[in-house]
Amino acid sequence: METTSKYEYGALCAEILEAVGGSGNVKNVFHCITRLRIVPVNRDLVDMDKLQRVSGILKVVESSGQLQCVIGTTVPEVYADFLAISGAAAGGEVAAAPDAKTDGAEEKKPNLLIRALNTLASCVTPYLYAIVAGGMIKGIVSLITAFGVPSGSDVITVLNAVGDAPFYFMPFLVGFAAAKRFQVKEVFGIMTAGILMYSTFMSPAEGVSAYRFLFFDIPAYNYKSALFPVILSVWLFSVVFHFIDRRMPKNLRIVFSGALSFLISAPLFLAFLAPLGNMFAKVMTGAFAWLFTHTGPFAGALFCGIIPLTVIFGIKGWSAIELQNLNTLGYDYMLPNFFYSNLAVSGAVLGYALKMKRGEQKSAAVSTGLVCILGITEPALYGFALPEKKPLAAAMLGGAIAGACAMLLGVVTYAFSMPGITSIATYMDDGNNLLLLLPVMAIAWVSSFAISFALTKKEQ
Repeated sequence: METTSKYEYGALCAEILEAVGGSGNVKNVFHCITRLRIVPVNRDLVDMDKLQRVSGILKVVESSGQLQCVIGTTVPEVYADFLAISGAAAGGEVAAAPDAKTDGAEEKKPNLLIRALNTLASCVTPYLYAIVAGGMIKGIVSLITAFGVPSGSDVITVLNAVGDAPFYFMPFLVGFAAAKRFQVKEVFGIMTAGILMYSTFMSPAEGVSAYRFLFFDIPAYNYKSALFPVILSVWLFSVVFHFIDRRMPKNLRIVFSGALSFLISAPLFLAFLAPLGNMFAKVMTGAFAWLFTHTGPFAGALFCGIIPLTVIFGIKGWSAIELQNLNTLGYDYMLPNFFYSNLAVSGAVLGYALKMKRGEQKSAAVSTGLVCILGITEPALYGFALPEKKPLAAAMLGGAIAGACAMLLGVVTYAFSMPGITSIATYMDDGNNLLLLLPVMAIAWVSSFAISFALTKKEQ
């Protein structure tokens, strides 16, 4: 194990590593925006009591075979230090110690839906920082054009290039992350995306809609901003690659394993899996659009109301749907619900804080409640809403009310962003979308504040 003194979060990582059973018991480690996610080799070697007492961890959630350590927004730095100290590879594994093996015990796998959501999350979350940056720049573009800068000006052209880049080249970002998920070299994921984005398929000659390859046709689709086609294609490549690489002599792998794998998999994913992913994306987007269109207030209330629970239990994957909506429809009605929910958590925790006696606990409740407005709710949820229950119920009810109102008013967002107060610019359009957002924001915060204040008894 590396010495911890030269790392900013060395002491924290060392305590986490000791609690989970040492380097040999780390099967996999990765992170999302706020959580360090560790998959242990042998769950019995994990000391959960010690892990939950580690200073610097807000909460430990065990879900789908993962130990999810809620760290906060510093989790990328903690993750980097943890990799260095534990010896794990990024998104990969470390060699298991003899006492960490499962001795043939069958590993219990999470159900198919959870596995699918985890896969989506692992392929989308790593590049959310770029997506958020691009989305915020798109919001700034909307803001400055609203103040009179011509949309065809050189300034707007340059800013659009910066803001659009992570969306346009999304297949490469997804391919990189998917390769990590399916345990092949990241460059193969990038190459897979490059095949899908090749100009011949993106911009075929006039009148050409498909290319004949042996016994089947390869359609000429434009996979710009695609998610599912890339994930499915990288998955197929990984299956073929692992099959070939295990049987290839070691001194020939670098020459033949990748080449043979692409020779077999590329025509298949170009002809079948990528179009299937494209079709799935359209069907899924259409299904959610139908649900929110035909049962709007109910769908908005249900989805926004349960968001605090999805955060608490670490359920991911919504970003893929939101990005697909933005790519397909040009707007999204799901991501705003996370904004309303964050405001609702803020109102609920602050309403609860007003009933508390003055002291350190009240100060902590006020500060974590205010931070929710920026889009960071884990400290408030785990520190106050979940333990006290009533603020959690108030946040869910306030969120449900706001979600229903937003669907009645038709509020949407036009770019991906961190769902906090800084995202307001992404709601600007040529109409009154931004003006309709403002009362929904007030409803989310005020209703949850009032419910929490009414439910909470004054601390004596």
